[in-house]
Amino acid sequence: MSLDRLRVDLAIPRELGIHSAIPMVGSDDDLPTYVEREFDFQLRTALATNLPDRGSFVVMVGGSSTGKTRSLYEAIYQLVPEWGLVQPADASALLDVKNAPPRETVFWLDELQQYLGGHPPLTAECVRALVRHGNLVVGTLWPDQYAKWTAGRDDVHRLVKSAFVIPVPDALNADERSKAEAIAEQDTRIRDALEAGEVGLTQVLAGGPRLVMCWEQPANAYARALITAAADAHRLGVQAPLSVELLTGAMFGYLRTYQRVRPTAHWMSEALPHATEPLYGDVSPLFPVDDGRAGTLAGYTIADYLAQHVRRKRRTEALPHHAWQALVTHLRQPQDLRRLATSALARLRYCYAEPALTRLVDEFDDGRAAAELVDLLVRQDRLAEAVDVLHRQLRAHPHDRLAVRKLAHVQELWQRVDEVRPPAGRRTRDIPAAVADILADGGVCDELRREAEAGDTIAAERLVERLAERGCLREIRDRAERGEVRAAEALADLYLAWGEVELLRDRADAGDRAAGLRLAKIPRLSARRAAALYEIAELRAAVDEGRPEAALQLCTLLFELRDEKNLKAELNAGTTGAAERLIALYTAQEHRSLIRLRAFGLDADGQLVTPEQTP
Repeated sequence: MSLDRLRVDLAIPRELGIHSAIPMVGSDDDLPTYVEREFDFQLRTALATNLPDRGSFVVMVGGSSTGKTRSLYEAIYQLVPEWGLVQPADASALLDVKNAPPRETVFWLDELQQYLGGHPPLTAECVRALVRHGNLVVGTLWPDQYAKWTAGRDDVHRLVKSAFVIPVPDALNADERSKAEAIAEQDTRIRDALEAGEVGLTQVLAGGPRLVMCWEQPANAYARALITAAADAHRLGVQAPLSVELLTGAMFGYLRTYQRVRPTAHWMSEALPHATEPLYGDVSPLFPVDDGRAGTLAGYTIADYLAQHVRRKRRTEALPHHAWQALVTHLRQPQDLRRLATSALARLRYCYAEPALTRLVDEFDDGRAAAELVDLLVRQDRLAEAVDVLHRQLRAHPHDRLAVRKLAHVQELWQRVDEVRPPAGRRTRDIPAAVADILADGGVCDELRREAEAGDTIAAERLVERLAERGCLREIRDRAERGEVRAAEALADLYLAWGEVELLRDRADAGDRAAGLRLAKIPRLSARRAAALYEIAELRAAVDEGRPEAALQLCTLLFELRDEKNLKAELNAGTTGAAERLIALYTAQEHRSLIRLRAFGLDADGQLVTPEQTP
């Protein structure tokens, strides 16, 4: 495959992802004068250090409209203006040339996550091949995306970890601001941006405040509904342009009853002119995207600065049913459906995860999705359907090892639950408690119990660890009272985390050594609880910055505080660990709705789904 290649000094900045700036009267220059940044020397060094024999892989990491792409463009323009520049449509274009790559070429991967999460994804081997031939591979990422793509151990995560990273601050430092003030004497755009104190210079230049105003003070309710629908889709990880059909379906959930009375054509005719009207240059809340052919419209994409703003404002807001339904029905890219399914599972919205996974299996032959769909069906005691999914997968792919192992496991599980299932009586879709307990974790605890009863001490310890993770307080307490040391320690840890001083003292008085040791830690715990609100705020800020460890720390803290309200808020935000910790809290409290929540999850509004609502 040949790549469209042009010279760096002939590239059009806007087509590289650089925001058009606020206009200046009497000027035809699309870009304001560049304000040198403190990291420019580090950036140029990272790009040039291996030339001419080898290239480099450099990634700019910073928030929206902080100047990442502009700084990268200026550095490339200064260093290699006569080189070729390639802006591939997807990772497959790069994979096609990895065995015979060009030389002296800049591979421009703005919004790098689109190449990392594509189908197929960009590989470390491909980037190494390009770099070995003396090319520059450059990209940009938001901080939360960088955290996501460095959190695992897969090839794509190792690739991002191998990059030379240039952090880009949200605001200018004192020295950079002094340089901007000097430039402002000749460039009124810089002057106007400096005088706008509500956000940083780079954000104002990109029209950030005006974008926000289009959403917070919209021309009409339809424009706000349209922008919110696009922003919420972005919040769930959707990256492809959103079709008019999808947006129209999603808008229903953001409009009031009387606003829905008008025909849907009226909704779009009212919303689109305001949502797509350029504010500065070509900056607008939503912008149209073609499908690769002249005169076509694939859909609309939201401006990234506005997407970040709405994400912060609506972080813990639940998406309406019609938004979920429109996304599940109308998304066309498998990677977007995959991210949608992941987002639904993280929020316990199984009723939307299931159709998304089903589409991935049926339309895109996704074996991983088949395995996840089976896990969901097993949890709901729909074992026959789970077996059917695996049989279909194996008919299409007889050597799929994951499907083979999964089928054997489900069949064993089916046999086991039939042993404990009560005799058939009145037909009901409610899951019997004994069956639900086995299916909750795919039979792991049930197997460990049987091994522990057979005298396996390692299995007994693993069982207690697993029970503690799941919040199975009653069983841990029963085991502790039978004299199991590890169970007594786990019980004391739970009591300590929850501040149950009297329960700890009772056990210590009864001779429980673990409880006595934990009692000594109560003063330290009390001090932490007093600062809990501050710690929650700090951890939430860290989660928003994309630090993966902060998500688990936050959800663990909320579990220890038994803060159901905030755990539900984090669940709506899709925070990693929130679903598991909320279910663990309900398990510890022996919540009457535990079985239904664990098996069937929540609807769009956060209400329990009944078995009758599942397919």
